[in-house]
Amino acid sequence: MSTTLDAALPDAKIDPAAVETEKAKLAQFTKPNTAYLVEPLGTNKTICRIEPNGQKTCVKFLTLEAKQMFTIMQEQGFFCTLSLDPKETALECRRV
Repeated sequence: MSTTLDAALPDAKIDPAAVETEKAKLAQFTKPNTAYLVEPLGTNKTICRIEPNGQKTCVKFLTLEAKQMFTIMQEQGFFCTLSLDPKETALECRRV
């Protein structure tokens, strides 16, 4: 049984093992010299890798919070910024 966390549910229980599994999944998903879009808001918490041909490969996370996703990307040497498009909520991350 999995639990989707919602900011409106402050009493939601977080399974530490599920968080660790998703951290490992994120670490395995990232590649050097590749750009990523991190969509950390709401229930659509995804990270998309922008492939060399322009297509996106995405992974959805159920337990990681936005801060955890951002921290993991930083720990792996990525620099993340907001999109220049004010309509976009995703962070653009590139390894530095």
